[in-house]
Amino acid sequence: MEIVALVLGFLALLLTGYWSKKTNDLVSSEDRIAKNLIEEGGKRTQEMIEEGKKETQRIIEEGQKRTEQLTHYIASLIAADGNKTRELIKER
Repeated sequence: MEIVALVLGFLALLLTGYWSKKTNDLVSSEDRIAKNLIEEGGKRTQEMIEEGKKETQRIIEEGQKRTEQLTHYIASLIAADGNKTRELIKER
């Protein structure tokens, strides 16, 4: 009976060590996967930030172009009205 107890105790120690190693391997594997996911998420975030900056710059440039067009249009209207005003003054 003592031999059975010793064998069972030894097997318990072996199994404990085996399962401990397997658990550590699984944790290491999960850590690698998590790190990869974090890195990929960081890269994607940077890409999205860059895309957002480009889009913002494009919108700003379009707004500036539109403002310039409107300014030229308003200036042409002012010039045309100025000429009409001069003609009216000359007629009087």
